[in-house]
Amino acid sequence: MNVHRSTSPPSAAAHRRRRKGRARRRRGGRPALWVGLAAVVLLVAGGMALKGRTGSGHPDPAAAPTSTVQGEASPGASAKTVSSAPSGSAEKKNDEMEEDEKKEEDEEKAPASTASIPASGPGTFATARGGSGHVGGSQRMLTYRVEVEDGIGISPDEVAAEVEDILADPRGWTADGKVGFRRVSGDASDFRVRLATAGTVDRICGEYGLDTGGEVNCNVGQNVMVNLKRWLLATQYYADDVPSYRALIINHEVGHFLGHGHETCPGTGRLAPVMMQQIKGLHGCKVNVWPYDASGRPITGPAVP
Repeated sequence: MNVHRSTSPPSAAAHRRRRKGRARRRRGGRPALWVGLAAVVLLVAGGMALKGRTGSGHPDPAAAPTSTVQGEASPGASAKTVSSAPSGSAEKKNDEMEEDEKKEEDEEKAPASTASIPASGPGTFATARGGSGHVGGSQRMLTYRVEVEDGIGISPDEVAAEVEDILADPRGWTADGKVGFRRVSGDASDFRVRLATAGTVDRICGEYGLDTGGEVNCNVGQNVMVNLKRWLLATQYYADDVPSYRALIINHEVGHFLGHGHETCPGTGRLAPVMMQQIKGLHGCKVNVWPYDASGRPITGPAVP
């Protein structure tokens, strides 16, 4: 026979005691834990703040990242006030700037290279402005324009100034006392001096049956065509005196316009005639770029058939 034991339910007083104990733990235990955690957080934050600052309340330079400010000075500020770089760095930068400036000056003085000269252009031209007075005789008075192909970076006015000086030189074609020149900028002129790329020179000269091969100049019709490569580089005989070779170009091609044909060297050691194709060799002659000497005597040689 089984015996069943019974237990009496907890009294109401016991329930109240247990509820009060739980309430005390909720009120007293957890707040103490949160207070402790908050204190730890405050201590850590305070330590981090103190690490980044000095006792004067300013940022610690040792803790701040280093930087160099260059080229951002306000008007009137010196380089020292905006850069934390050592003075030696500033001096080195100045030396580098001076070297760059010297290099640019050397490049400007150096002759152009073939690679830097455009081989062709648009075939359109800009005319030099203004004009010149009359030089030379009046028996055969000729007007001319100076034109430069667009896009080659050369001023038509500067080219015109050189051409004027060449045609006005007393050793030039005016030395005979008959021929005279005057530069104009209008549409009408007796001939045109045209500085152009090799491609344009080849095309215009080719229209008259001449083969300039991208290398030489020509006179066809009213056009004195000057090859840009020759204007800038001259030839092996004039590599150290490009301005003189420019005089040879103008005098040779204008000579053709005046009716003069090719000539050759008159003898070893003598001056090469201006109508000689000196680009093909001097054949024992000395370089010369003028049709007359300083005494007004013509510098000539045997005609080339």
